[in-house]
Amino acid sequence: MKRFFILFSILATFNAHAELLDKILAVVDDNVITLSMVERVKQNLIARRNISPFVYSKQKYSNKEISDIIINSHLIRSKLKEMNIIITDEHVESEIKSKEKALGLSRAALLNFLENNNTTFEEFFEITRGAIEFNQFNARVIAPLISVTDQEIKNKYYEQNSKDKRLAFKYNLVDFSLSKNKVKDKNHFVNSLKKYQTTGILPDQYSDLGTNVLGDITEDGLTSELNKLLKKSQEGQFTSPILLYGDYHVFFVKKKDLVESEDYRKQKNRLKGQIFTQKSLKVTDNWYKREMTKHYVKYFF
Repeated sequence: MKRFFILFSILATFNAHAELLDKILAVVDDNVITLSMVERVKQNLIARRNISPFVYSKQKYSNKEISDIIINSHLIRSKLKEMNIIITDEHVESEIKSKEKALGLSRAALLNFLENNNTTFEEFFEITRGAIEFNQFNARVIAPLISVTDQEIKNKYYEQNSKDKRLAFKYNLVDFSLSKNKVKDKNHFVNSLKKYQTTGILPDQYSDLGTNVLGDITEDGLTSELNKLLKKSQEGQFTSPILLYGDYHVFFVKKKDLVESEDYRKQKNRLKGQIFTQKSLKVTDNWYKREMTKHYVKYFF
């Protein structure tokens, strides 16, 4: 019933000549999102990106996308309230003063910036509140769901520097070898090894298979051909067959580690941040979708 009265009050913005003064774009619980609200966000989007870059990350938004931002902000606030986390006016004012001090801005300079960017202080205050809420949400709800392993960081480094010939790896391998006379079909040989890994069963034709576990092998002792083969193979995969001294060898890459260089150590934190951000976007998007099912959300596009 309450939603009915809210909708009715908005519909009452039609004048006697049925001229539309505003339009409902969406409803979330007891909150209505109107066209005028969305247009206002567009008008001062530059300021919003400066104040809350994680919430307003794009250069341009559609009406639907801005409506989604408003809805998501409501979902975040509801979740924080459920966790007894309330961002008070005093908290917001303290954050604003801290920013002024850090940037060396007076309140007058801040107000001048806002005026030049078509933003009122009241709007700035609420945008700041939303930014604080998003940071709390990200730290308390999203971050605990995300982990970044050293191997993921190394993989990212390799991905971004794959053409750098200075990259070096060390491996933990299982070497499967068989006389070339026993291997009639190389693809069949590799596929049989993959099945053997899970079933322990080999075709009779490969009964003379030799195995050898090679730990902590560095590139220094490898032939250029084998080194090239291993570099393009991922951890947990079998290489394609390579002929060495009359036998076909297939290597299972149990572990592939990047040898940590000074350049890698310098980039490690940056790469970790990149991976965390990529994962965070996916986790957050999924969280919004799940959380929406717990609330009344309706669009009018």
